[in-house]
Amino acid sequence: MDHTEGRHGNQAGQSATSERFSCLICGEMFSKKSLQFCHVKVHRVRNEDSDKLMFCCPTCGKKFCKYSVLVIHMRTHTGEKPFSCKICGKHFLKQSSVNRHTRIHTGEKPFSCKTCGKCFKHQFDVKSHMRIHTGEKPFSCKSCGKCFKHQSDVKSHMRIHTEEKPFSCKTCGKCFHRQADVKYHMRSHTGEKPFSCKTCGKYFKYQSSLSVHLRIHTGEKRFSCQTCGKRFHRQADVNYHMRSHNGEKPFSCKTCGKHFKYHSSLSLHMRNHTGEKPFSCQTCGKSFSDKKYAKYHMKIHTGERPFSCKLCGKCFYRNNHLTRHMKLHAD
Repeated sequence: MDHTEGRHGNQAGQSATSERFSCLICGEMFSKKSLQFCHVKVHRVRNEDSDKLMFCCPTCGKKFCKYSVLVIHMRTHTGEKPFSCKICGKHFLKQSSVNRHTRIHTGEKPFSCKTCGKCFKHQFDVKSHMRIHTGEKPFSCKSCGKCFKHQSDVKSHMRIHTEEKPFSCKTCGKCFHRQADVKYHMRSHTGEKPFSCKTCGKYFKYQSSLSVHLRIHTGEKRFSCQTCGKRFHRQADVNYHMRSHNGEKPFSCKTCGKHFKYHSSLSLHMRNHTGEKPFSCQTCGKSFSDKKYAKYHMKIHTGERPFSCKLCGKCFYRNNHLTRHMKLHAD
């Protein structure tokens, strides 16, 4: 092929404004698109694995079967984003990316799960969603072997091993492994509880907390203790319960060395050392270290005595007082 024509062309018949086409690999200019198309084939190199002729990126060396794919890839190096959304103006490398993005504005979800019927904006979201039904976890951690449904989950998980916490709360400075964890944490500052129970109206900070709460209404207790068979709403409750069998007390007080089964018990104990009494009576102002004691105290003002003796009818405002009273009848 005569590349001289591509390089120089018939300049007599061209105006200064005629369109020129360049080779992305070597930069050579052509007067016609067809000449450029023929030229780029000279840059093809053989793939070491498949022995196929492929186009090689001059910047990073990555190989592609089609020149058009190389053209798109080159934009990752140049930063060029020639395609834009007509609604919001956001720019993209490919027209197909614009088409996918537009569904955010239109709400279109043309791809559906054949198992449950749930609809998605993108085909790859369906593929990812299907792992919920199949249980497939194709991505694993090279450090501990734990498997995940999504590659992004592996990336987040790896920060547990590296102890990297690149995301921080702008309010208190606490750092997290994931941006999503910052978002959840912020609700502890804002008090936001966006998830509500349709049965009783109670609100929750997290969807997972609502899901667990709903089992109270349905009576579902899917998790059981393998030692005694007792059933629970949550796996976490099984883990806590197991300490009643094995006697494990993993939480210790750094001041006096006392050990506890639960972190909440340690937190409550620490108030003995600090003198903190965060719960106060709105009627008389008396303060308490434990919320339940403040609740008991309120019954003195209200006169409420919900616990009654079935033998003599005497009423008490605390259940342990009733238990102590019942021993008088036993004697």
